[in-house]
Amino acid sequence: MMTSSSVLPLSYFFKRPKYWLGLLFFGLAWLVAKLPITAQLKLADILGWLLLKLAKRRKNIAKTNLNLCFPDLTDEERESLLRKNFQQTALAIIETAACWLSDLQSRHKNTHIIGQEYLEQAQAEGNGVIVLFFHLTTMEIAGCLLGHHFDFNAMYKPNKNKLIERMMCNGRLRHLRALLTQNDARSTIKALKKNQTVWYSTDQNYGTKKGVFAPFFGIQASTITATTKFAKISGAKVVPFTSKRIDDGKGFELAFHPALENFPGDSPEDDAKRINLFLENYLKDNPVDYMWLHQRFRTRPPGEPRIYPKRK
Repeated sequence: MMTSSSVLPLSYFFKRPKYWLGLLFFGLAWLVAKLPITAQLKLADILGWLLLKLAKRRKNIAKTNLNLCFPDLTDEERESLLRKNFQQTALAIIETAACWLSDLQSRHKNTHIIGQEYLEQAQAEGNGVIVLFFHLTTMEIAGCLLGHHFDFNAMYKPNKNKLIERMMCNGRLRHLRALLTQNDARSTIKALKKNQTVWYSTDQNYGTKKGVFAPFFGIQASTITATTKFAKISGAKVVPFTSKRIDDGKGFELAFHPALENFPGDSPEDDAKRINLFLENYLKDNPVDYMWLHQRFRTRPPGEPRIYPKRK
């Protein structure tokens, strides 16, 4: 479990020239974090346009995903969705700077939480709660805003770059109780058995060693099964959570949903299918919110051809 005392001091990086460029970048990010929200929104429009022009590989990945998941849309509708999604992705980058380098005070008044009773009901069971996050473009800021209302731990994937790891962890610990690395299953189970709440996300591709194949928009997708393991060992309730921007990006709606019934079920495959179906149904109504630039279908079942081109 990581707390603020576990994070390297900034003085460590100032003494090492290889990190000076990164420090300059985070200095610029600090300036962006201090901008008024209206200025950040305008900056996101510019950054989103630049991402579409320059991040061609990610653009092609997103286009492939949208073609696969929304075949009933016209080409013009998918192109419009792509542009909006990249603008939302750019805004997520700016919001991440705000999360890591500010207290988010300017955003609290426009944050609306619904479904809080579902979290409270799950906590009343006494076996801990897994709040099931998804990789929506609002995930970072939603988690940090939520940390000002509820006491919870967040699982995360450590970054190999020590400076990014320091800034990410120190930034998140401004808002959250503690951080748990994704490989620290013992600390996660220990927290759940103490009736604590853990933020966890399962909707990225980590191959077949940690997951099973389950349909997502009718396509077999490698899906992590750790949610099933944690719930089975601890008895924790699994409460899905979604978030979206409102008021033209100036506010947020953070929504808890009813705990998954009879979870875990008959098999990890069935549980993965249920989780993917929940996300799929949400995205059918809110398609612009997802991180479509991720290679969600990179790992294929035996005998199936690859979906994305090889990286040059």
